[in-house]
Amino acid sequence: MRSSNYLRQAKRRQNRSIVDDQIGCLPNDRIVGKDTLANIMDVTVTSIERWIRDGMPVDQRGDHYNDWVFDLSAVKEWRQSLSD
Repeated sequence: MRSSNYLRQAKRRQNRSIVDDQIGCLPNDRIVGKDTLANIMDVTVTSIERWIRDGMPVDQRGDHYNDWVFDLSAVKEWRQSLSD
């Protein structure tokens, strides 16, 4: 029997391929939503929320009326600067 973690990761990999196909159409690599960014970066939404607290660049903060918006290239540069 497969663990639930294995199944979650498989689902994320499947969703990421769908999102990757859609991402090519977005101008300036703008990502809408924490869940979409989490799928692309292959992490959980909890990790995205931690990264935001740690200073990850955000184009627009979300609330009840607006979605979160992220610049994918800025997020990747930020992650790369942490690992250097």
